[in-house]
Amino acid sequence: MTQKSAYLPVFIELVTGIPDAFVPKYYDAVFTIAEVVAKQYQGSMLTVGVGGAQGSGKSTMARMIQQVIQDMFSISAEVLSIDDFYLTHEERVHLGRNIHPMLAVRGVPGTHDMQQLGQTIDALRAGSACEVPVFSKGEDDRLPEGRKVKPPQVLILEGWCWGASACDDEALQAALNTLEAEQDPQLIWRRYVNEALASDVYQKCFNNDVNVFLAVPDMEAVFRWRLQQEQEIVSGKRVMNSDEVRTFIMYYQRITEQLLSKCTADIDIQLRPDHSIDEVTVNG
Repeated sequence: MTQKSAYLPVFIELVTGIPDAFVPKYYDAVFTIAEVVAKQYQGSMLTVGVGGAQGSGKSTMARMIQQVIQDMFSISAEVLSIDDFYLTHEERVHLGRNIHPMLAVRGVPGTHDMQQLGQTIDALRAGSACEVPVFSKGEDDRLPEGRKVKPPQVLILEGWCWGASACDDEALQAALNTLEAEQDPQLIWRRYVNEALASDVYQKCFNNDVNVFLAVPDMEAVFRWRLQQEQEIVSGKRVMNSDEVRTFIMYYQRITEQLLSKCTADIDIQLRPDHSIDEVTVNG
């Protein structure tokens, strides 16, 4: 029995939220990623970016990669989510009042504190422990207390727009959905988001040693999976219903579709409509 196959029963016990029939293929994908990362690790902190649309399983994938890297390759790993670096509710309300009302809604570039995330990455790379924020989606705000993170050998960074790049202004002209058409007819929100995405502070954080992308089959799958996530939130006053989730994902549609058409990740994971893995491609 190989070392890889010997760990599978342990992996099965650790995994939650994935149907049993899907677990072996997820394990193959995670092991492939961990093997690529371990081969590239040369002694200084290595960063791994994990991107994919809402509900695609980025957080679960990041945790599985962390576990396999540590257990199978004896390399310490930590996970940071871009979600925890959302601006506070008050800060986003301020953006909504002063720039465009749609910026009060969390999620798109321009609604994160990427300067803090970049400083956190730099500090961990330099060997310093950090306190990072923790964001509650149920409350739509940061919790009063963060969490301590020690410098790892591998830092896994996950987020729905991870690895995205800005587009030219011409591509912003036509509204993609009713939300853009009705609430952003003057392109103020679209241009603000695009300029934030183009900024050095986003692109520096996205510049990782290994990039992984979870490719969803379509936006309808994003809706179903994101609604499921919302229904699993156990507390908080800001849990969304089906119609609200449908509107919410319109904020993300433009960049999600751009990533699906133009993403150049090192490892692509194609997902089926039932959330199983269809194919894993290692590029380069």
